[in-house]
Amino acid sequence: MQRIYLNNEAITKIQAAVIIVIIVAVAVGGYGAYWYFFLRKPYAGVKITFLTPPWGVPPKDLLHTFEDKTGITVEVVSVGMSDLFQKVAVASSAGQAPADVIFLGHEALSRIVAPGWLEPLDNKVTEDMKKDIERLDEWRYPRGSGPLYGITVYVQMVMIDYDSAKLKELGYSSPPSTWDEFVKICVKAKQKGLYEYPVAFGARSWSWYIIALSKGDPMFDENLNPTFNGMNAPGREAFQLLIDMFRKYKIISPERIEQVNPHPQFWAGQALFHQAWQGSLRISNDPSRSKVAPNAKYMLMPEKHYTWTLDAAVGISKYSKHKDAAWEFIKWYTSKEVMIAIFNAYGLVPARKSAQNELAGKGLLEGYDVMVEQAKYIHPLPYWAPWWGEFDSKATELIQAAARGEISPDDAVDQLAAYVMQLKEKYGG
Repeated sequence: MQRIYLNNEAITKIQAAVIIVIIVAVAVGGYGAYWYFFLRKPYAGVKITFLTPPWGVPPKDLLHTFEDKTGITVEVVSVGMSDLFQKVAVASSAGQAPADVIFLGHEALSRIVAPGWLEPLDNKVTEDMKKDIERLDEWRYPRGSGPLYGITVYVQMVMIDYDSAKLKELGYSSPPSTWDEFVKICVKAKQKGLYEYPVAFGARSWSWYIIALSKGDPMFDENLNPTFNGMNAPGREAFQLLIDMFRKYKIISPERIEQVNPHPQFWAGQALFHQAWQGSLRISNDPSRSKVAPNAKYMLMPEKHYTWTLDAAVGISKYSKHKDAAWEFIKWYTSKEVMIAIFNAYGLVPARKSAQNELAGKGLLEGYDVMVEQAKYIHPLPYWAPWWGEFDSKATELIQAAARGEISPDDAVDQLAAYVMQLKEKYGG
């Protein structure tokens, strides 16, 4: 074999080349390690879907930041709540995920959680969430003791707001403390020509619940038997009063029988009182969105003062193939920053106490004093009962029939009470 002899110059060049290769390799490897541990997006290429009503859609700029940071692509599917429930039921019944992350409205306990379509979150929920997020345990099923299925996004008492300037014009310095006074004021406003229909309430179950609870009827006893159907029950009186507002006093527009959403009427300056929610003044007093601004105020519910809550949460589909990425989204979505952004957009009060404190400190939670007082009078409605959705729909159906004069209020109440017992038998108590 012929030997090759290298002179000193050649050896020096080879040594230099080797050193360069080693340096490059180390540099590339070091950058690779740096990229892996510091620059790599942990969920690069993962796509998830978020099924939500319009008021749950997160701000685009914040969502893009989340996607850029995590590598997760989020498809937001915005539908009405009835369509949301239907999509969840159809897909989940077939063992398919309707979406990875699902917005949970107040009826979700009976219509999504109870059937077993969500992933338990007990092993994911953080200590920070437990300390800072209100009413987290409301999303346990069975109620109070079962697994946790949702993380609360916003807290929402049902409230009434009113046009304080118009009320003052009518000669009143404070809102009514009884329902008789409420009707008297509204009839006066109609007679004076201030409004054709002074009350923005829809012909739906919520309007009945508002009156019944505030009159002191719990609606159901501890065994979920109806209390609203007694001969002199406040719930029966409340149903009659609601229908009288449509047919006798004509202070609620007949349009609200079919078009039950009362909010546009009030924001257009066409009503004195309005079935609202905790946080609604964010919209009612925004001159770009409401003609009532800046005169909208909350009132404490009349008489016994009671109301109920319509909180919302987010959960993960049991059938999701990307549960870890879905949880990353939920952690972001329930952060203080996003909750405040949703409040600014939709007037929904954040479930995080830290977010509430920040907003209150800046004077952005209008009517905070009334909110605090109203919060002393909460009576929960049994949204966790597996039959609640059917009862609630039936209540709206019969309210609309009574508002059209097709059935008497007394007959409607009796039918609803009998329907509760049928549903309890159907679902086993």
